[in-house]
Amino acid sequence: MNQLLSYFLLLLLSQRLSVLVCIFIFSILGNFFLTTKRSQAEIIPDSTLGVESTNINTSGIRDIIDGGAVRGNNLFHSFQEFKIAPQREAYFTNPEGVSNIIGRITGGNPAQIDGVLGVLGNANLFLINPNGIIFGREARLDLQGSFFASTADSILFSNGFAFSATNLQTPPLLTINVPIGLQMGTNPGAIINQSQTTNAAFVGRINPVIPIDNNQVGLGVNPGQTIALIGGDILIDNGYLTAPTGKLFLGSMENSEIVNLVSTATGIEPNYQGIREFGKIAIANNSLLNTSGVGGGSIQIQANTFSLDNSRIYSLTLGNTNGQNIDIRADSIYLQGGQISTMTQGAGNSGNIYLYAEKLAQIQGIGFEQFQASLGAYLATGIIDPFNPNISLITATENTGNAGNIFLQSPDIRLRDGTVFLSGTLGAGNGGNLIINAQNLEIIGSGINSGSYRGSTGKGGDIQFQVERLQLRDGSAIGSETRSDQPSGRINITATESVEMSNNLNESVLGTIIVSSTSGGSGAAGDININTQRLVVKDGASINSDSGATIAPGQFVTVGGPGGNITINGSESVDVSGVSGLILGGFRFPSVLATQTLTASKGGDIRIFTPVLRLTEGGRISAASVFGRGDAGNIQIDANQILVSGTGLNGEFVSRIDASVGTLFTGEEIIGNGGSLTLNGNELVILNQGTVSVKNAGFGTGGNINMTGKNILLSDRGKIDATTGAGQGGNITLRTQNLFLRRGSLIQTDAQSANGGNIQIDSRLIVAFPQENSDITANAITGNGGSINITTQGIFGLQVVDKLTPRSDITASSELGVNGVVTIKTFDPEPKVIEQLPLELIDQSEEIAQTCSIQARSNSFTATGRGGIQPNPQESLNLTSPWLDWRLSAQKNTNFPRRNRQEQQHPVIEAKQALVEANQLVIDESGKVKLVANFINIHRAFTDKSHVCEK
Repeated sequence: MNQLLSYFLLLLLSQRLSVLVCIFIFSILGNFFLTTKRSQAEIIPDSTLGVESTNINTSGIRDIIDGGAVRGNNLFHSFQEFKIAPQREAYFTNPEGVSNIIGRITGGNPAQIDGVLGVLGNANLFLINPNGIIFGREARLDLQGSFFASTADSILFSNGFAFSATNLQTPPLLTINVPIGLQMGTNPGAIINQSQTTNAAFVGRINPVIPIDNNQVGLGVNPGQTIALIGGDILIDNGYLTAPTGKLFLGSMENSEIVNLVSTATGIEPNYQGIREFGKIAIANNSLLNTSGVGGGSIQIQANTFSLDNSRIYSLTLGNTNGQNIDIRADSIYLQGGQISTMTQGAGNSGNIYLYAEKLAQIQGIGFEQFQASLGAYLATGIIDPFNPNISLITATENTGNAGNIFLQSPDIRLRDGTVFLSGTLGAGNGGNLIINAQNLEIIGSGINSGSYRGSTGKGGDIQFQVERLQLRDGSAIGSETRSDQPSGRINITATESVEMSNNLNESVLGTIIVSSTSGGSGAAGDININTQRLVVKDGASINSDSGATIAPGQFVTVGGPGGNITINGSESVDVSGVSGLILGGFRFPSVLATQTLTASKGGDIRIFTPVLRLTEGGRISAASVFGRGDAGNIQIDANQILVSGTGLNGEFVSRIDASVGTLFTGEEIIGNGGSLTLNGNELVILNQGTVSVKNAGFGTGGNINMTGKNILLSDRGKIDATTGAGQGGNITLRTQNLFLRRGSLIQTDAQSANGGNIQIDSRLIVAFPQENSDITANAITGNGGSINITTQGIFGLQVVDKLTPRSDITASSELGVNGVVTIKTFDPEPKVIEQLPLELIDQSEEIAQTCSIQARSNSFTATGRGGIQPNPQESLNLTSPWLDWRLSAQKNTNFPRRNRQEQQHPVIEAKQALVEANQLVIDESGKVKLVANFINIHRAFTDKSHVCEK
């Protein structure tokens, strides 16, 4: 035991085990040492059973345990010491009619089993010792029934009898049925298993595909039977537990708890209902728990703190019987470099994996570098190794059986350092779902993947998160993919507070990404649905749905099914900003929400619903057909405020919303059609080179841009662009109350060899500054110019010309074809029908506005008849002054009397600055309070200064 303690100290110093896990293991060993007084004795019966005491008969290396007290189908033994030395055997005899053999150790020392423990018959074996039980390296079981080892004080029966190792009583002369419970003491001893023996009976029963060296089974029972270790703290140290198609139970309790034992059709099982205090369970140092078989068996672990360190838990289904579940429940769960798997290699369905942590679930992989290396290898080959130690949790199928589901639930879940969850199909069965419920879900440098992998014919499973906060960063990836003709699963994320994605690392393979993809087959990529209050995608992180794949710089997969759709509901805001660090190969990527196709299949659509959408510092929303063979997807955005502004990495990446075709190449093979953009909002602002565009570099039609909003502002080279190559130009339709163009902004539907697209603008007011060179164009080179149709109440600062000038222009020209047409219609909001005037007299003071008018030049009132004012003083003034031809007809020679010059003089009216209605209070440098008008509040760039109307 001292050697064991020294071994763990060396592991800690070499950092092969985490500090937390080592502290955890030391606590187990410490508690064990407090109750351990090593004895050199072998198996020594005590005298507590009187004339029914246990007898030991020795024959060579074998001790035969006989005698005992038989009550009903139970046989009771009592020992002072119980030790089996290495290379020795101890077998209980099994009298006829006995189903359960129950032995207690009363001497105060732990039981030490370093040899073979068996039963000469079919009975189950129960061994209880409140001072601890140790299974050494050479410990082995040889029995036909199940095995229960416990450090409980007593084993309970239905008639009230307790066979106790501390309160020594003889079983009453009554019929005693099966055990119904275990009574723990105040400080139950530990159970330690280090067994790695090879059991000849198991040779050939373990599928050779499973990477278990030399059929090592450690403590093993026959197929369908049970091993239960129930006591204080439990440590599996470089040890094995094996129950093919059977059941493994590990339960750690403290302080006088009672564990119920329930009889089922398949045997006796522990039930922990009502227990308040659990203990510690650690599985460390390349240990293995294994219930694999024709149908994978069940594994149940119950503790306060559970740790799996560099070890494995397998329940693999190898035949046509459905597998069972792995169920781990604790206050805190720690996994480091371990693997839990319920894969099926047969026609039976695999079981599920359940991890429930009341406080914390922290899972760490074997390192970020190994994770990136495995990810790169998979992207290049498409080959999945289900026994790769990089995979922490896996449910998969390699045959016709369906894969099970993965359930992970805890208030706080942390996946770090290359953790990988995998749920997929490599055969004809369907992949399982991966479901996570948490308050805080943190994924750092790790991956979650569900897929229909290469060569499979089954469907991929879904990925579902139900959390409050999701943080995904530093090269993490959540992916649902298909490399077959079957669809991949959906990714559904609900985060009631926030989803935040970032990528601050250099030299990562993919960056931080949520992706649904199809490549190599015709299966459709699954949809991505994100519902949250705030979505933040920054520093080169991305949300993608792809048809086709890039496996290395310049290497592409150009076969794939239809891309999936991306739907985002952000009840407060959606922010996309920034550029990544260096990706492997020396590339950088902007933060993006994107659907793209590299194949002949259509790309997916993007739908975003949020009050506020901000794309800044190079952030993008994109629906692209990269090679131009398939159609690009559509983009729909419904938001109160939409901001597209700025660039990233010194102007290399422009903030943009685009649907494009032929982003990498041009030529006759580009036949895909561009997707359309639909933006609906209150304030739509495009600034600082920000761009909203649909483009087609080939022969397909360009997509359309439809923007509807109260105010649309373009400033500082902001652009709305629908350009094409040889295909029909895209169209732009803007419907707004106010359209403002500032500082080199551009609206264009230009084409090269095709006809220019059309521009339709319906706006009450259109304003540009003549000298700032903001343009509206529908030009073409060899084709015909497009048409520009503008309906407005007033248009200012723009001139209609045949060719562009350094000033702000409207043009629809063609260098070699026919010029397009520019049509501007101004409308008068006043009704043009004859109406009966009201007969009622009114108070005319109510017809005069009492506040500063926006466009009037004073607040005086002049009555010149009904035409002098609007019917309602709150209506806007007519922007176009009415004009009447007062010239005399040439056919008339009417002389009017001349008035003297003095009579013709008019009073000089002093020009005054236009008055603007005040709607804000400010304090100037002198401390005076002033009313201030904010005529256009969507952006300060449009007004040079505020107008002040002093009270």
